[in-house]
Amino acid sequence: MCVRLFSLALLLAASAVTAGEITTIDGETIKCDIVAVTAKEVTYSVGNKEDKKPISKIIKIDYRDPEKLPDDKNFSIVELTDGTSLNVGEWKLKGKTLEMKLLSGPEVKLPTELVGSILNNGKEEKYRNDFRNRVINIRGKEALVIKRFVTRKDKESGKEVIVKGEDGKPLEVINNLTGTLSDGDEKGETIEVVVDFEDLKPEERKVVRKQSEIHGVIFKHRLPVKAPQVACRLLDTKQNVVMVSSVKERKGGGVIIETPAGAQMEFKAEQIAQLDFTRGRLDYLSAMLPAKTTITPNAFESGKDKVDKLYIFKDNSLNMTPIKVGGTSYRQGLTLLPGVELEYELGGQYRDFSAVIGIDDETNAEGEGKLEILADNKVIETVDIVYRTEKGKGGEPTKPARPVKKVNLNLKGVENLTIRFTPKDDLNGLSLSVSLGDAKVNK
Repeated sequence: MCVRLFSLALLLAASAVTAGEITTIDGETIKCDIVAVTAKEVTYSVGNKEDKKPISKIIKIDYRDPEKLPDDKNFSIVELTDGTSLNVGEWKLKGKTLEMKLLSGPEVKLPTELVGSILNNGKEEKYRNDFRNRVINIRGKEALVIKRFVTRKDKESGKEVIVKGEDGKPLEVINNLTGTLSDGDEKGETIEVVVDFEDLKPEERKVVRKQSEIHGVIFKHRLPVKAPQVACRLLDTKQNVVMVSSVKERKGGGVIIETPAGAQMEFKAEQIAQLDFTRGRLDYLSAMLPAKTTITPNAFESGKDKVDKLYIFKDNSLNMTPIKVGGTSYRQGLTLLPGVELEYELGGQYRDFSAVIGIDDETNAEGEGKLEILADNKVIETVDIVYRTEKGKGGEPTKPARPVKKVNLNLKGVENLTIRFTPKDDLNGLSLSVSLGDAKVNK
């Protein structure tokens, strides 16, 4: 962690001794009273004995459990370009400004250039998982994301009726309207996009939607390469996850923080649930937004399929279940379809890259391809991804062992890390994917 990013003010008022729990990099858990936290060390007491530990030895400090998010009403999720994720009760895009009210109460105004995406339907996990994958699959474009029910024309009434699935629930379709986004209107009620669909006439490409009725917005804004580093991550009691680059004391207790994107927010001491110092020491690729995403669709896919198809899955397999490679499950990681190339700007800040690479244990697979890892455009590792059903002596299908390889690669001084997955040919790429479990870069 770059200590100079923090002011030497206490993260919590020194007078507000708080019961908590410290987790160290050695796996030690200390139940204690947190006396103070500075850029250099944490002061704590167990019983009547006071002690200190350097911040460099701390993984996280837990003050209290975050509250359960409301299950009786919907809320939105706003993600900033630095990875900050905010649970929002109300929001409006007015011109080039985003106005929002967090579930925890504070009202925040931000320039839209700091915003990466907005998901309106944040209550349901299926929407959250789908949307975070859409954000990375948009690959440098911007879009309105629309959710609608599937309908059909009823023969008797001649009216459009909603189609229901086997579970009796209405079938839904989520579509990306990629193109050029406008600013919000003056009242913060509507937003428009000029879509880039080639089969539409110019006058048909302008689409206007009410902000309250869209499923989400994906911007192409990116965090500047020279933005301040993340010193720690703050989790508040309403499950807002805030990347912190600098902090100072708040009058009356608590903190005023600034994120790497430049957003400023205030938190009372009693609103802070956890300080996580993992960020800045290691970063999971699934939590990092690639500087460049290139997708080469399979030649057998139709134009419509290419618009909304997901090629990249964050922290999930193709089945939207946790990644499982070689019998081990991983909470973090990436799953890629063939034709994907991801480029991450590291700025020479990281020491190494590690991952467990292979075909997910519970995903259907058939084909042949290769995963290449490049450092500053030079291939430093190649992993063959081959899986073909063979026939036994009696002609019965026999499944071979799935490929699994652990890699740990030197990245000292590397500016750009590239992950590239290509099929042997289009036919071999139809039923193949690769998962990178626990894929991370370490400082």
